[in-house]
Amino acid sequence: MKAPPAVLTIAGSDSGGGAGIQADLKTFMAHGTYGLSAITAITAQNTQTVQSFCRVEPKMVAQQIHAVMEDIDVKAAKTGMLADAQVIDAVCDAWQAHGNVPLVVDPVMVATSGKRLLDKEALDTLRTRLLPLALVVTPNLREAETILDLAPNSIDSVEAMVRAAQEISTRFGAAYTVVKGGHLPGESVIDVVYERCTGHVDEIENKRVQTSNTHGTGCTLSAAIAANLGQKLQVVDAVRRGVRYVNECMQTGYKVGKGQGPVNHSYAMRTMEIVPTLHNPHPFTEYLKAQTNGLWEQYTGHSFVRQAAAGTLSKQAFIHYLKQDYAYLKHYARATALAAFKSDSLGRVAELVDAMQACVRESELHVKMCNHWGVSQREMEDEQESWNNVAYTRYIVDRGMSGDVLELLVAMYPCLLGYGEAALAASADSRSQQADNPFGPWIAAYAGDEFQAAVARGRRVIEDLVREDVLGGQRLRRLAKTFRDTVDLEIRFWDNALEHN
Repeated sequence: MKAPPAVLTIAGSDSGGGAGIQADLKTFMAHGTYGLSAITAITAQNTQTVQSFCRVEPKMVAQQIHAVMEDIDVKAAKTGMLADAQVIDAVCDAWQAHGNVPLVVDPVMVATSGKRLLDKEALDTLRTRLLPLALVVTPNLREAETILDLAPNSIDSVEAMVRAAQEISTRFGAAYTVVKGGHLPGESVIDVVYERCTGHVDEIENKRVQTSNTHGTGCTLSAAIAANLGQKLQVVDAVRRGVRYVNECMQTGYKVGKGQGPVNHSYAMRTMEIVPTLHNPHPFTEYLKAQTNGLWEQYTGHSFVRQAAAGTLSKQAFIHYLKQDYAYLKHYARATALAAFKSDSLGRVAELVDAMQACVRESELHVKMCNHWGVSQREMEDEQESWNNVAYTRYIVDRGMSGDVLELLVAMYPCLLGYGEAALAASADSRSQQADNPFGPWIAAYAGDEFQAAVARGRRVIEDLVREDVLGGQRLRRLAKTFRDTVDLEIRFWDNALEHN
């Protein structure tokens, strides 16, 4: 069995279990990575306060790092509580001896409970030695102010967060700076990601979770980012997924102790990231989309749809698409019938029969539009399938024949879900609703109530099937690959139509 990526935490121990290396190791496991640790300090703390701590001797900290990295292929690492300047020096010396491994620096200075965890004298060492080694640094607002010698509460807006992120990366050399906005008031939380080499800024927005279970959120986020980097995600994607993980850990949290409790690190470990939450009632759908690594956005924002919305798509491209999609719908209807055959619930069979009849109604729309442009149904029937169409439909049938009903429906899902999302986005373009736009009726059909209701029914069937199943890692990866493959085939389907412009 192939070993998971190894990820190292260099941080303090939290006897309360919610932060420090305890939080990091839970997060690593939840992300499917193998957790390693080098302990820098030992704390006596709980959910209410840090009662005391003692540092580990710098030489011992360095020995832990050397011991791990000399033996194990570490793919990424993070730092947390580092206690004092001597420990920071020891970490930097040891780190520089072992080559170029992605490092996430969580500049821990103050615990959620309010206890100061970093010596003031260590701040300059952190600035001059540790931050230049960081691929990513993740300060909250108060930590960013301390690093930059700013007055307390002076970072009081998203614009100020962007300026702080830029200055931290520019002055101290971190490749990416993530300034966390949880301390700003508002219904949403915005985190800012600044990339030093390009000057590009990303803003990641999530609904604020109203909970007291926030102990260890900073440790958990930096650990999640490191785990994602260990899985070879790009930095901004690693941050986005890390933020999402922390947000959902907070949503599914439970009460521990009398103070600020920890987040629920294990929710994703138990359920492989598919538990419904307050802000994400369709977790499997969102998981599948996230696993496409940007293909989903490329698909639903495809130039074919954007040109149709603008009314600039060529007639030849659209007619070619309608003919090919007419042939595709026949195979899609057959695949739906196969899914009904594989189902053991009469209710689900009935839902899938309805979906098959919807394919017939959709094909009738294609015939009507082609007739409007002088293309007969006989011409549509006689159209030769493109190689892309053949590859796509046979892939779906193959998944249906070799897999179970869930895998077949996942293979068919991008067509249903993607058309619904793409049409809603296109219908927001006022040009799609102009009377002289010949493609307006096509967009309106998929943005309309009937098709959107079909999307909702299909999504419910898949989410229900997932909740009834037990998805191990290998099966989940296969389902994600199936979804990603058919998203790519959908993109190629529209690419092929544009070749006829």
